[in-house]
Amino acid sequence: ACAFCNIKTGMPNPIDPFEPRNTATAAAKLGLEHIVITSVDRDDLPDGGSNQFVRVIDELRKHTPDTTIEILTPDFRNKPNSALECIVDAGPDVFNHNLETVPSLYPTIRPGARYYHSLRLLERVKERNPIVFTKSGIMVGLGEKRLEVHQVMDDMRSAGIDFLTI
Repeated sequence: ACAFCNIKTGMPNPIDPFEPRNTATAAAKLGLEHIVITSVDRDDLPDGGSNQFVRVIDELRKHTPDTTIEILTPDFRNKPNSALECIVDAGPDVFNHNLETVPSLYPTIRPGARYYHSLRLLERVKERNPIVFTKSGIMVGLGEKRLEVHQVMDDMRSAGIDFLTI
């Protein structure tokens, strides 16, 4: 069972209006130097949940101004461009969106996602704000070929991605 879903309906719970402040309060109490904010996919929301990311970033900046903020987002596929733009404009230190795997494995590993959409999302972050670090990751050992991994790395470099996790 998903902790973020209603057990009876299987649908995601409504956005918690207290989450941004509670997250910032917890980060301040813990004295965090770096925080990663992520979410389940919120395809049920018109903005894909982007406004909640913005609200969390804003609260963290108010309560823990020295904490670096990394966000790990969904792909915002079929959402307006403003969903991505408002997050970038909120000024996270690191914008992370994982490609997860090589293009040939997307139909089985990420059937609802599109490799080039995810790659372009990260490229658009850099275009909108070149000083925001971009980050992405892939898993290996799923049947990909070495040259496919090299191609993903080349694609990431071409998109201006700053950090890669494997």
